[in-house]
Amino acid sequence: MSKRDRNAVGIFGRFLDLLYPAVCELCQVSLTHGYSLCEYCRNDLPRIVSPFCEKCGEPFDGNISDEFCCQNCYGLKADFAFARASLKGLALSFRLVHGLKYQRQFFLARELAIFLKETLEEDPRFTAFNGAILVPVPLFWRRQQWRQGNQAYELSRELSRLSGHETIEAIKRVRPTNTQTKLNRKQRLSNLREAFRIKKKYAPIIAKRKVIIIDDVFTTGATAHECARVLKEDGRVNDVAVLTLIRG
Repeated sequence: MSKRDRNAVGIFGRFLDLLYPAVCELCQVSLTHGYSLCEYCRNDLPRIVSPFCEKCGEPFDGNISDEFCCQNCYGLKADFAFARASLKGLALSFRLVHGLKYQRQFFLARELAIFLKETLEEDPRFTAFNGAILVPVPLFWRRQQWRQGNQAYELSRELSRLSGHETIEAIKRVRPTNTQTKLNRKQRLSNLREAFRIKKKYAPIIAKRKVIIIDDVFTTGATAHECARVLKEDGRVNDVAVLTLIRG
C-alpha cells in the first residue's frame, strides 16, 4: 500500500469514527485513537504472572519460589520447549477471544497482540528466541472460509508488526478435525494426528531456525505439541516455543 493510500485509509477511518464513535469492547465507554479497549479494561484484564508451570504456563496461587512443572505436565512428553500465555482464562478474556474467533471482529487482534508482546518481552526464556519465526496454528480451509479468517494468523500478523518477528504460515491443516472442546488430552492428540503438514515452499526457510507457535488459547497443549512435532520432524526447525493469548 502506498503512502497516499495509507493516508486515504487513515482519513476514512477518522471519518467513520465521527459517524460511528468507537467504544470499549468490554465496558462500552467512548474511545479515541483507534483503540478497542479503554485504559481501565486493558489494565484490568488478568495477566498471568509467576508462579506458573514452566512447561505449560498454567498459573498457580501461593508462594512458589522455584521453577516447577505442574502435575499435568510431570513426566509428559511435549515437542515444544515451553508454552506461555498472557491472560488467565476468565470470562472477560474469553469474551474478547470469542469476538475475534467467531464474530469476525479481527480488529481486536491489534489490541490483543499488545498482551502477547508484553509476555514476549517479560519472560526471559524468549530471549533465546530472538529472531525466531512466528508460525500461527492453521485452520482447515473450510473452517477458515466459514469464519472468513484465522484468529491465530491475525494475532501473529499484529505481533509481527509490534515485535519485528516475521510471521510465516509454514503449517497447513490437511484434514478437518472434530471439535476438541469435550476431549481429554489423549483424545485430542489422537484427533490431531497427521492433521498438519509443512508447506513445501517454506521448508527451506524455516529449517535450522527457531519458531514461536502462535494461537489464541492453550488448553491441554495437544495442538501445540502436534504442530511442534511437525515443525521439528518435517520442518527440521531447531527449537519451538508456544505463545498464546489465554491459558484455558
